[in-house]
Parts: sequence; structure tokens; C-alpha cells
Amino acid sequence: MAAPVALPAAVRYWDLDGNIAGAGGASPSGIWDATVANWNQNANGNSAANTFTNGDDVYFSAGTNATGSYTVTLNGTQSVSSLNIEEGSPAFTGGTVNFSDATPAFVIASGATLNWGSTLLTATGNGSINLSGAGVLNFTQNLSFGGTLNFGGGTLRLSDATLNVTTLNITANSVIDFAGSASTLNVTNFNISAGVTLSIGSWTRSSDFFFVNNWAGATRNASGAPMNQIVFANWTGADTRWYSNNEVAPVPEPSTFAFIASGLALPFLARRPRRRALG
Repeated sequence: MAAPVALPAAVRYWDLDGNIAGAGGASPSGIWDATVANWNQNANGNSAANTFTNGDDVYFSAGTNATGSYTVTLNGTQSVSSLNIEEGSPAFTGGTVNFSDATPAFVIASGATLNWGSTLLTATGNGSINLSGAGVLNFTQNLSFGGTLNFGGGTLRLSDATLNVTTLNITANSVIDFAGSASTLNVTNFNISAGVTLSIGSWTRSSDFFFVNNWAGATRNASGAPMNQIVFANWTGADTRWYSNNEVAPVPEPSTFAFIASGLALPFLARRPRRRALG
């Protein structure tokens, strides 16, 4: 008896209005599960609506009219072969997105933003996710991802959120944006490919934090490669250090050094006796 042949994943486009072209308006909010027919197998959205099946390649959205902000509410765990955000600003909430493919693509197109809220993130295919595209993945709530995130372009934004990642590989020029007033990125294992630049934006000292436990090829409290491949806004790569407390940050500005020095001098000055004025 011949072995069964694995069928390729189906392609599903987010679509709330059945066989009418488009996704159902600029802001097509809806439910993502295995029972609600909020999907279409036609890229234009003009075929009969159907349901999601675990292992599908999913796109947000059908047609080109879902250009606004909208909410996608997940019920339970939805396993995808790939996840693609083509336009607009969908926001995920509830449930879990699981990448179940051996080559798990996560693509956010230029001009698009995926706002990731309370939804959990897992990867059971090979334990990794390949994030690419020129768009924005915006974490709006705290999240822990226990696998490997291969970051190959676009912007990863933390909006007053803490993101914990077991392994973060920077494979192409990319941006990490510390938005809001206080955000933290915790990485257990960090790697950055040769010739690649990771740009850090909206970072504020003592409010935003980038911590790395293990960094391949890096030297603590030193300058040079690969530390200089991380460039904080308003600094150069030569200013970036990996400190003993695991923080990745630029060296303090000269004004900060002056402030520290003046603070150290104050107790000494306070103890010095005053000279009598000469009369």
C-alpha cells in the first residue's frame, strides 16, 4: 500500500462578506476559529466564503480595501503554515497563533502594521519563525516566545510592552522601536549576521531596556564588532556596549558623565572646611 501523500496547505484570505469582492470594508473586524466562515480562497474575495483549517497559509486580507484598523479575535489555537499581512492594521487578541510549518514565514508588507495584543505565539514546526517584510509588528502587551525568531527586515515595535525571546537572530537590516514610555526586550541567545545593521529607535535611557544573556562573538564592556552592528538613534555603532548586567546600550553622553562626576564630588565638597574671608 502506497504511503499517503501530504496535501499542500490551502491559502485563505480574511473576508467577512462572502463572494463580494474585497474583505468586507476598510475595518473588517471578526472572529478567527475553525467554525466561522470569515475566509475566502480567492485573493480578490469574490468566491464563496469558507472556514479556516489548521495548516493553512493565511493572508490579511482579501482584495485591497481592508486598509483601516480592525480587530481579529482568536478562539483557541490556530495553526498556520504562514502568516501574511498585506495591508491595513489588524489587531490580534485572545487565543494562540501557532506556526506549524517547517519553514514558517511571517511577512508584514510595507505600509502594514500588525498589532499583537493578548494573543499567544508558539512554533511547533521547527521551533522557529521567519519574520520579514518592510512593515511593523507591534507588540502592545507583554509576550514570551520560547522559540527562535529569525528577524529579517521591517520593524519590531514594543509599545509599553515586555517581549521575552529565547533566541533572536538578526538576519537582515531591521529596526527595533521602543515606543511608549517604558518597554523591555529580553533575549536569552542573540546573534546578528555579518554586514547587518540593527537600528534601535525611540529608546530612552533608564526607561527602555534591551537585555541579552548570551551574544555570539560579542565582548562585554567593549566596542567594535559585532556590538557596532547595533546602532541606537543619535549614537553611532561605535558607542554600543554589551554591559556586565546584560544590558545592550550606548555609552552615556558626556553630560551624563559630568552629572555623575558632580554627584561624586558633592560629598567631598560638603566636608571641606570653609576658608575665612581675608579682611
